[in-house]
Amino acid sequence: MKKLFAILTTVLTAAVLLAGCAGNTAGSSEGMPTVLSTTEYSLYQNIFYNDMAADYTDKQVTKEGTFTTLYDAFYDTTRYYVWGYNDETKCCDWQWELDITDTSSLPANGSLVSVTGTFTGDENALDKYWIIDPVITVKTKYKGEDCDIDMSTMSGTLERVEILNIQYNPTYFDGKTVVAYGRVGGPTSIVHPYYDGAFEVEVIAEEALPDFGTMVLVQGVAENGSIIQATAATTDAY
Repeated sequence: MKKLFAILTTVLTAAVLLAGCAGNTAGSSEGMPTVLSTTEYSLYQNIFYNDMAADYTDKQVTKEGTFTTLYDAFYDTTRYYVWGYNDETKCCDWQWELDITDTSSLPANGSLVSVTGTFTGDENALDKYWIIDPVITVKTKYKGEDCDIDMSTMSGTLERVEILNIQYNPTYFDGKTVVAYGRVGGPTSIVHPYYDGAFEVEVIAEEALPDFGTMVLVQGVAENGSIIQATAATTDAY
């Protein structure tokens, strides 16, 4: 299971949309700033799919994107990321893990940040590569949802990883308040915002979910891999 989980953050559907913005473009939908960068997405593909990581390791890098944190229950650790989208379709994302030891002055999840550090290989990184000694500069402050596990500030890929954590490690997450986003997949479920089969979460709500395929933001409480006591609101932020 751990071996399977370790590759989840680099598992994307074969569909790759490379058309779009060249360079970095910062945008914001419903408040949360995001970055569009085909350059970063291509680099992400080269490192994790095209066996070109050696060309980029042990070099100083600067990344601009959305800051977020993910609780990795498999390894009982919090992981830190800066992420963004390939282009304005938002169906393809990229994310770089940060090796952070001093957590006393971290930005709020969802903030737009610039990160400078050294990209290197390390077995402690979820995908075996991360940015060490990161210096983080906040460009746009943002405060996400008021909950224990806020997936609204995650890329679709990172949300998938956190959902799998919740489903395979319910003991840690049970009773915690959570926020997730995705498409309505059925009368009582949401699925990945873009890819069929990536994840599905049972949602138990007092009111019926919107129509099939509607993008929603769900707030509730984790229980045995599901989200109970839930409310769902339509969203165009993803």
